Amino acid sequence: MILNLILISSVTFLAYRYVRNARQLPLPPGPRGLPLLGNAWQIPNECSWLTFARWAKTYGPVMYISVVGSPIIVLSSREAITDLLEKKNLIYSDRPVIPMAGELAGCKKYTAMLPYCPRHREGRKMILGALSARKAPELHAIQEAKAVEFVSRLLRTPIEYRAHIRWLVAASVLQIGYGIKADAPDDPYLLAVAKSLKGFSEMVAPGVYLVDGFPSLKYIPEWFPGAHFKRRAREVGETISEIEKSLYQVAQEAVERGEATPSFVADFLTQHPGATPEERELCREVAAQFYGAGSDTTVSALLSFFLIMAQCPHVQQKAQAEVDAVVGDRSPKCSDRDSMPYLEAVLKEVHRWNPVLPIALPHQVRHEDTYASYRIPTGSTVFANTWAVLHDPTLYPDPEQVIPERYIDGSDPSLNPDPRDFSFGYGRRVCPGRSLAEDTLFIVAASVLAAFNLSSAVPLKGEKIKYHGGIINHPDEFRCTISPRRPT
Repeated sequence: MILNLILISSVTFLAYRYVRNARQLPLPPGPRGLPLLGNAWQIPNECSWLTFARWAKTYGPVMYISVVGSPIIVLSSREAITDLLEKKNLIYSDRPVIPMAGELAGCKKYTAMLPYCPRHREGRKMILGALSARKAPELHAIQEAKAVEFVSRLLRTPIEYRAHIRWLVAASVLQIGYGIKADAPDDPYLLAVAKSLKGFSEMVAPGVYLVDGFPSLKYIPEWFPGAHFKRRAREVGETISEIEKSLYQVAQEAVERGEATPSFVADFLTQHPGATPEERELCREVAAQFYGAGSDTTVSALLSFFLIMAQCPHVQQKAQAEVDAVVGDRSPKCSDRDSMPYLEAVLKEVHRWNPVLPIALPHQVRHEDTYASYRIPTGSTVFANTWAVLHDPTLYPDPEQVIPERYIDGSDPSLNPDPRDFSFGYGRRVCPGRSLAEDTLFIVAASVLAAFNLSSAVPLKGEKIKYHGGIINHPDEFRCTISPRRPT
């Protein structure tokens, strides 16, 4: 009894000293802000990762900024991201409530936006189950069929390659998630999905909306002067809610008629006929993750692939030689992936050169922490600047250059780590749809290389093709020559 009392007292004393010492530590360095507003007006609406990377050169890889008093920590090095988001993943696994996207637009219910809680874990479990190795043959069949159709469309109207890419990705996830076959590029479901994703990407970008740093603004009436952000949130929220319910209803009615094809929703409803309303609601919300998390990001990656091939003919020719040697005259298969190490290296560069998510979705600190002699306050929002890591010349020499060989040489294990370990999120918030995204990128890349030559990338506006975006990174629109490799 006495021994237990001594042990409890010792632990309590040590905890008290830790907290007291932690509070005496300084905050990480960062740019000076304005009174009350902090750094709100210094964070650009687009390409914030470039500004953060520039600041990190002055203030270091662990940087403190604030938006109307809300603490934000920006991590810009591999070491800091690994030490905090990976090694201390339990402390850093929460999501902050983003007033604009989460509360005003109603997106806080979705798995990717939930705090680390039982509902979040159940949602991830459902997604991982739908994309498990057992499901791989079924998923690969859909992806391969869509890739064949994509090549056919590209052959007919190569100038519309961007629309074809959007069709391919959205049609794939709609079929996988709901069993819906959307064949036309102007299919109303495809258009609604694109509209909702554009709005979501805009709303989750750091620093775009003042309400994210000053949450009390959410109580301002929509009619109040300057409350346009509330109207925007309502419009985006209504669009997202409508498409979520409509897609689920289509799959549900197909199951009830006995006409459903295999899909995430159909499989759930068939296997759980006695599901409660709460379980069906979770299924509906999780299903939205298939197009919400996969559509726009995979489109961006494929556009980067097209741009790299058009700008780097030597890389394209080497990848084509490998594809030809493996597939011959047949269409590529997902099972060919292990036999194409050079193409795999090319796709790693696609992920690294201009990452789809340059700033990972934000994490939140559960309780006060210390790192590198700095204090990280409870509730801080933590952004991992993935772009800064993937363009760190000490990790990736000549980071602005596309060099697939950097992953094949492997003579120095401290250089050129797999960029996919950074581009799909961190810790307990790693994207559960990673395998689906990677397989789609591979089968489309292999199919395009087998059928076409890409060249002459030219921006539609300006003198140079640049990337832009709030949270998802896209290249500017560009024109390129897409010509068949063989007579048609």
